Amino acid sequence: MKIKMPITRKKIKNHFTYAWWQYAVLICVAVLGWNIIYTTTRYRSPDNLKVELYGESYLSLDQGKNMETLMDELHHTVFADMEEVTFTPVGQDETYGDMQLLVWASAGEGDVYMLEKARFNSLGQNGAMLDLAPYIEDGTLNVEGIDLKNGYVTDTETGKKYLMGIPTDELTGLHEYGAYAEGLVMGVLVGSGNDECAIKLISWLLDEMR
Repeated sequence: MKIKMPITRKKIKNHFTYAWWQYAVLICVAVLGWNIIYTTTRYRSPDNLKVELYGESYLSLDQGKNMETLMDELHHTVFADMEEVTFTPVGQDETYGDMQLLVWASAGEGDVYMLEKARFNSLGQNGAMLDLAPYIEDGTLNVEGIDLKNGYVTDTETGKKYLMGIPTDELTGLHEYGAYAEGLVMGVLVGSGNDECAIKLISWLLDEMR
């Protein structure tokens, strides 16, 4: 004995009336799965082929230029052999911003960091910032006329001071790009994977933005 259950328009309507959510869930799962696959398999530039500046700054929205504009210009002129030259703003919120900064630094993300003194000092005391003294001593970085006092970080265990940062108060050329670096300190993240380009970026900022 065969039982026939013909599909009718009414049955289809009733099915979608009560089971629509199953299709919605299926679509969401499919989109999420595709996003995960894309995120984990998409091409990422290796550390030695990208230059990343992470910084706190007050961006002026009424100007035609911004830090992304500056990074594009640098990409075409100074770092033409790099695949990426980018700027990432660091949140100034003391809770979320500090947490975000810690995650980035721990993961070795970013090459040059431009931060307010307390934050920079915190990273430096945890060994996250490169000692810049050798690059200043050999003339790679021109710091003539810059008060380096705020660039020193004290090792809490030994009491020894290291010049890990360069104050950016004199980099008034950044105003043209909507960024105000007064009161900030810039340095190179240890383990960024591209110290040479990071030092090159700081050198360019010192020479061209003041």
